[in-house]
Amino acid sequence: MVAIAVILTITSMAGPEWVSVSFYHENKVRSWGLWWNCFKVHTSFEMCLTADWLAACAALVFFSLLAQVLATAMAIWGLSSRRRVPYLVAGGFCSGAGAFLVICLIIYPIMFTKEVKENENFYTEASEFSFDWTYGIAWGAVIFLICATVFFFVRVNEENDAQPMKLVKDEPLTFYSA
Repeated sequence: MVAIAVILTITSMAGPEWVSVSFYHENKVRSWGLWWNCFKVHTSFEMCLTADWLAACAALVFFSLLAQVLATAMAIWGLSSRRRVPYLVAGGFCSGAGAFLVICLIIYPIMFTKEVKENENFYTEASEFSFDWTYGIAWGAVIFLICATVFFFVRVNEENDAQPMKLVKDEPLTFYSA
């Protein structure tokens, strides 16, 4: 699950479509991601976002990705060493990564909406905006991280409980007579 979360987080970081904005003066729809804060809408208007909160969101997603990679490494180490401690550390990394992503996914729409509604030029130029597919993929990564955290913290009492099934030949045959 952590490996899937890593793939989803990389996709959401690299994708340019966190927000799609359509404008009154053009028939084009422009997309915003984590890495673009300005682009020219038409010759007389350039639409820019404040770089501070956008850089903070990008840093949170990057730190989340780093924690996910470390959790994956700890999980592989736990599988090879058959110890409990690497799983607990991996669970800690997953919960931290999930917290970083959730904070970013809350800050981004609040700040974007605030900037669009408070800036007169944005409000007169932009007809509508909506959150796009890479923003949704980041929420998918959060779901996988929550599931991975739960599974890393679940304790298996015996090794036989962790096995998918027992072999039938290990149990002695019993015959009943009347």
